[in-house]
Amino acid sequence: MTRTPSAPRMFLALLFPLIAALTAPADTIRLKNGRVVQGQVERYSNSEFVVRLESGDRMILLVDNVESVEFDSVSVPTTGGGAAPPPSGGAAGYETSVTVDNRQEVVATGVQVRRGDPVRITASGEIRFADGRRSGPNGTRDVESWPFPGTAFGMLVAMVGSPTSPTYEPVGESKDFAASADGQIYLQVNARSLEGASGSYTARISVGSSSSGGGATGTPAPPPPPMQTQKRQLRHDLDISSTKEWTDTGIDLFEGDTLRITAEGTINYTTSKTCGPDGGKREWQDLVRALPVNDVGRGALVGLIGEGGVAKAFLVGAKLESRVPTKGRLFLGINDDDYKNNKGSFRVRVEIIGERP
Repeated sequence: MTRTPSAPRMFLALLFPLIAALTAPADTIRLKNGRVVQGQVERYSNSEFVVRLESGDRMILLVDNVESVEFDSVSVPTTGGGAAPPPSGGAAGYETSVTVDNRQEVVATGVQVRRGDPVRITASGEIRFADGRRSGPNGTRDVESWPFPGTAFGMLVAMVGSPTSPTYEPVGESKDFAASADGQIYLQVNARSLEGASGSYTARISVGSSSSGGGATGTPAPPPPPMQTQKRQLRHDLDISSTKEWTDTGIDLFEGDTLRITAEGTINYTTSKTCGPDGGKREWQDLVRALPVNDVGRGALVGLIGEGGVAKAFLVGAKLESRVPTKGRLFLGINDDDYKNNKGSFRVRVEIIGERP
């Protein structure tokens, strides 16, 4: 069953909520301003691509400025949309092996699938973490809170879709599932950081195979189900700066969607006062301030659905889950009326579960 985390870093986290470095000799990065950068994507972390240019210099590109990345002929759109064609002439009967280790947080496997394609992933190996813990693909008895809350620490997790809004499948040592969306398959270890870790998992991915068979049969995948209504599961990870009132998340909500938002981090909302996503302690001066949400403290994480005078801001804080009352674009911001002395940002994960035609 496809799950959406309840509190990724992204697969974009995704992103989310999500992108990895492949060792292609000439990756192509297309920026939203029309510029094209060619080089080798060495890694993706903290919402940044590190690209080694042909000159030997390294360039850092923020994911928010990137339109798409082409890893050795595999195109990965970073803003959603249609998936690139499956490798080897089609998803049916395709198999590949992928190594997951500490060189990158999210591994882009290069395997493209269509919604409804049968997928089998098996994995083996061991990773030794910097804190002394060891784990195989099934994970340990510890439950991790980030990037996939409620999932075993060290478990191998698959993500399907676009890097910024995937759905995910806890894999462990073996998992059969139907692809929930068009897009690429990504793999990630459920751990806050792989820095200092050693060892690796080896994952075998088969697409178009029978769930009871031992490998790819070459039998074409069944056609996707009718499109009258489809389940929509999105996840998006982003940083909300404290230096501006509103940040456009790029997420369009529909009435009746289930909206889950979790946030962490600390900001300065004055030169001397700090707070977490729930905001600072209210003071008498706040009574005369024109805050987006007047009955909560300064610095709190707040939200807004839609644009214009009819949209009403609401408190998000460290955790929010609610039904979306009306269709509109989601904006997130800081509950303040003066942003020039603010510093820092909140790390936020937005999840949406709903149905749309």
